[in-house]
Amino acid sequence: MAVDLAKNAGFDREVVRTRRGDQQEYFSSLLCKDKRSHEALEMLVSDLHADKEGTVNTFLSHSGSEDFLWGLVRLLDTDNPRVGGNAAYILGTIAENELGAARVLSLTNGKSGEQILDDLTNMLTLADAESVMNAAGTIGTLAESSEGRDWMLGEPHLDNTVSNVTNLLTSNNQWIASNAALVLARLTISEVGCNRILDHESSQLVLTKLVLSLGVDKAGLGMNSAFAVGRLCDMEPGRSRLLSLPDSEKMFTSLGKMLCHGDTGSSKNACFAISCLATSPEGHARLLGSRSCNELLTALGRLLKAEDGETGWFAAMTLRTLASVGKGVVRLRDHAEVVRSLKDMESREDVSPDLRDEVITTLEILKKLERPNAPRIEVRGSHSCEAAWDASTTKSGLPITYRLYEGNRIAYRGADLHCVVDGLQPYTQYTFRLQAATEGDGSPQSDPVIVRTEESIPGEPTGLRVINATTTQLKVCWSQPLRPNGVIKGYAVYQGKTQAESTQELSSIISGLQPQTTYDIHVCAITSKGKGPRASVKGRTEDLGAHAPEKPSLTVQGRHEVFATWDLPEVLLGRLTKFELHVNGKIVYSGTDRSFKVTRLKPDTDYSVTVVAVTNQGKCESEASKVRTAKDEYSSASGGPLHVPKQLPAETKDSDQVSVGGGCKKKMSHTWEGPKTNRVSTPTRAHRVGLGKRGL
Repeated sequence: MAVDLAKNAGFDREVVRTRRGDQQEYFSSLLCKDKRSHEALEMLVSDLHADKEGTVNTFLSHSGSEDFLWGLVRLLDTDNPRVGGNAAYILGTIAENELGAARVLSLTNGKSGEQILDDLTNMLTLADAESVMNAAGTIGTLAESSEGRDWMLGEPHLDNTVSNVTNLLTSNNQWIASNAALVLARLTISEVGCNRILDHESSQLVLTKLVLSLGVDKAGLGMNSAFAVGRLCDMEPGRSRLLSLPDSEKMFTSLGKMLCHGDTGSSKNACFAISCLATSPEGHARLLGSRSCNELLTALGRLLKAEDGETGWFAAMTLRTLASVGKGVVRLRDHAEVVRSLKDMESREDVSPDLRDEVITTLEILKKLERPNAPRIEVRGSHSCEAAWDASTTKSGLPITYRLYEGNRIAYRGADLHCVVDGLQPYTQYTFRLQAATEGDGSPQSDPVIVRTEESIPGEPTGLRVINATTTQLKVCWSQPLRPNGVIKGYAVYQGKTQAESTQELSSIISGLQPQTTYDIHVCAITSKGKGPRASVKGRTEDLGAHAPEKPSLTVQGRHEVFATWDLPEVLLGRLTKFELHVNGKIVYSGTDRSFKVTRLKPDTDYSVTVVAVTNQGKCESEASKVRTAKDEYSSASGGPLHVPKQLPAETKDSDQVSVGGGCKKKMSHTWEGPKTNRVSTPTRAHRVGLGKRGL
């Protein structure tokens, strides 16, 4: 800030101007060691205010300009604050000109350079505010160029300058404080300057005062401090030191407020500081975790649309920096205003190429995962599948994991691009889908892939039970296995260790069993892979008892015939179909009658006769009745009887009753006649001989 010390000293500018020659010969008075040099200073200050560019050009083009500059340097070291302040102001104003800066810096070689910086540093402690402000301003101007910074950074007494400048950051005069912050900001342009500040014995105080100076003001204190903070944060030691300050939370809050202010310089420097803070994991995390984070992001979103395109670029650059770390991506995605502002800027045509590039890059980083391609599934037998898939891509930097869904179940979760899914059921249809995921984001699921595992041996049939039993049969039934594990081709039925039947039905009748006997029955299902485990049940055949007919009643009717009769069982086993009459194990009759004459038997032969009741539930066989057919009574020689009874009763009954079978009595007659050639007198009536039980 330029300060007119001549006016404050009571000089009349027009009077002063009359003392100048046409060629401004008063320049030479700067070399005087009396008050004439003071008056020349005031004239030069006045001319600089009236026409800064013209006056500087005239001064520098003067043949004695180098001597005049030495005269100005000599006047810095004076007991009169106003004189020193005017000299500092003139040197600083001349140094704003490129040629002037080169001329002034040419004086800093050797001891003279050390003296110049010392004189300006000492002026920073004066009580005169204008002199202090001009001295700080001149130091800041000289530090603007790399040559000026190198000169200052090479001076041994720079630490004194930094200390005095730091003290001025809390000055009540904002312009003084602003110039002091400018000095620190210009020094930090160089990495060496940052290190000089961080290595300063009062570096903690310097950093604290810079943080407390952040904010919005007319003089530019906050703007200059934000630049210095940004430069120091651009180095890991400086960033770490600033984040460890007790007032570090205030740093985030103040920078956020600067973003919201209309001053573009403050907004841009605040963006710069925030982006530098966010380059480390710690700084990034602190920013996202600060209380002012939401307001800060909102302000950045609005700055994207600033009329000043450079401010928009700074905002976009800061958002991109925040999005460079995964947590930032998640936070920005969730901030609707930021995303909306970025998309609005992308669609605008009046956006500078640099800003558009930053916006597009940031949106690409924030872009959510797209639907992945369907996984490739290969069946590996009856119980497993092998899955593989293509890698998803993202510019967010967030690690991608994958979820392989089998139905609604997550069969795999991890970062690999393949997996084996075990524990599947044989011959079962499965549906697989793939989803990619990052922190805070999950892609839509892929198209489904449907596969079926291979067949295996089936599970055991369920519900095996005996549903009926006869004396010689067991009827069992069952249900399909809970796990068929394939296409059931049939069932094998076992009685003990012997396979009794193969069937495609769900029931079986096992025949040829003994009455009143317990049997182990097993059933297993069969697929193309073989027989499965067996289901087992115990079954017991019925006692013949009430289900079987009584043993048949038999009546011998000569040498070749037996007449058999029988009754119904006391308790029928189901619905009667027919009877079977078995003679010596052979069926001689099958029908519904309850009597039958057995013919063509051999004489004098034993026979075993049973009757079988056949029902829809099986067969029930009676106990056997034994019978013997009559023998042939003729001798082989004479054909007549060998013995004739001496006396026969005159008359016998027409028939004798013979008991045969199970207590059923039938009349049976047998007539015998001797041969007519016998010399014994023939009775007039035929004789009947009772056979008694001989026929049995």
